[in-house]
Amino acid sequence: MKRWFTFFALLPAMLLMLALSTQAAEAMRQGLALCARSVVPALFPFLVLSGLFVNLGCADVPARLLGSVMQRLFGCSGSGASAFFLGILGGYPLGARTIGELYRTGRISHQEGEDLLCFCNNAGPAFILGIAGAGIFGDLRAGAWLYLIHVAAATLVGLLLRRSKAAPTPRSALPQPSPSFPSALVSSITSAGTTMVQICAFVVFFYTLLHLSPLHHPLLLGVVELTRGITSLTAGRDAFLIASALLGWGGISVHCQTAAVLADTPLSLRRYLLAKTLHALIAAALAWSAAPLLF
Repeated sequence: MKRWFTFFALLPAMLLMLALSTQAAEAMRQGLALCARSVVPALFPFLVLSGLFVNLGCADVPARLLGSVMQRLFGCSGSGASAFFLGILGGYPLGARTIGELYRTGRISHQEGEDLLCFCNNAGPAFILGIAGAGIFGDLRAGAWLYLIHVAAATLVGLLLRRSKAAPTPRSALPQPSPSFPSALVSSITSAGTTMVQICAFVVFFYTLLHLSPLHHPLLLGVVELTRGITSLTAGRDAFLIASALLGWGGISVHCQTAAVLADTPLSLRRYLLAKTLHALIAAALAWSAAPLLF
């Protein structure tokens, strides 16, 4: 029964793609241009550096410095501090990718990885300030407010979804020997390149899908693909609230990217999706409170 349902769902989609092949090709060109213009420059350097950060053992430094703070606030070990700060600095899906690397190297447990996903995979300042603030509202101050709200909402989500029982000890509590810098650099660049291809593939696919769909409202567009939704907004108070909510949610495209970078781990996205929904609601509420200061 499931196969029949899938067949009758996908067949019209393929026929529509053939019938609108010219429009689909143009949408793909626009999606690839978006990746080359914005996505790759904003993410690729951070992907390489985050890989080096974990592979060279630098994640052990914030683990020692911030272990007690992370434990008290979020019930996580200090290693999670790396995922949190890289997530709010680099943007989607860098936080999730860092969590995956921490899990693979044994620095965090399975439960801790899923807990960190709830509040460490976030939009970055380059996107929020550049695309949303300057690009849509023509005001870096609006972008700064959106970024502060985004980080505050992520922190609140981490506090609200904190488990009463602390995460178990990581699978490998002892520090692991770090590879040489050349080896770590090659590994980080190779891994970042693979991840970048995956991210761009999802961006182009969903960009094309939305181009051919009947969806036009920025909120609906952003629920599917964040960049398309944000760039469809027109400056104003309502747009500020919608932008804040969409940044917190991230979009189905981002969630697919997150699933891709965690595909070789057993980390589940169930709590993550709940957390992103909560993030969107809290961010919208905070934006509603801050809107009178801007509009």
